Amino acid sequence: MLPKLMIFDLDGTLSVNPQFYRQVYSTTLAEIIQTERGQKGLEMLHYYREERGGKGELTLLALDIPFRKWAELLVGADLSLISSNTNLVEAIRSCKIKKVIYSGSPRDMVRRILGKIGFAKNDFDAIFAWEEPEIIPVKWTCSPIPFKLIMQRFKTSSVETWSIGDVWETDLSPADFVGIKTVKIGEADGYSNMHFDSVEEFLKSIKEA
Repeated sequence: MLPKLMIFDLDGTLSVNPQFYRQVYSTTLAEIIQTERGQKGLEMLHYYREERGGKGELTLLALDIPFRKWAELLVGADLSLISSNTNLVEAIRSCKIKKVIYSGSPRDMVRRILGKIGFAKNDFDAIFAWEEPEIIPVKWTCSPIPFKLIMQRFKTSSVETWSIGDVWETDLSPADFVGIKTVKIGEADGYSNMHFDSVEEFLKSIKEA
């Protein structure tokens, strides 16, 4: 049975561009940490990247640097590395199921990236992303509560909802906790209900079902 609602992650799921994320996200993160905490801050950033599975953003919490300061750099970042993806846009538009985005990136950044890919404002029914007065992105907490709230907003149950993402810990595990079916994009993890190499492949599979 197909769902009534699909919750998509953005970074690494709809927007798959490792070079962009290395150049823009990693560079701006190092920039704000160096500005705020100097060389010692950069050393801690290196530690978190090495010891916490590449999660350098956690350095902000450790150093008590407000996420909004990094967000200001991200929102104004150069998006020239983001290319249009006509196949993805057409696949999303042809799918008549309700679709939302749940991201840990700043809302304005999410909108800019979607626009570069080729999406229009009405291609998704809602965008849930970081914005003030949130201290840190809610998604970083790996809480299932946002998934419950999204289902409440769209009046769907867990059996009528799927979560699609590339990271088990943030995109899928919290959804799985409340009974939402999970779809892993990219490398298989052994935990998700389904696995596909890309969102386009996933949408093609349900279209043919």
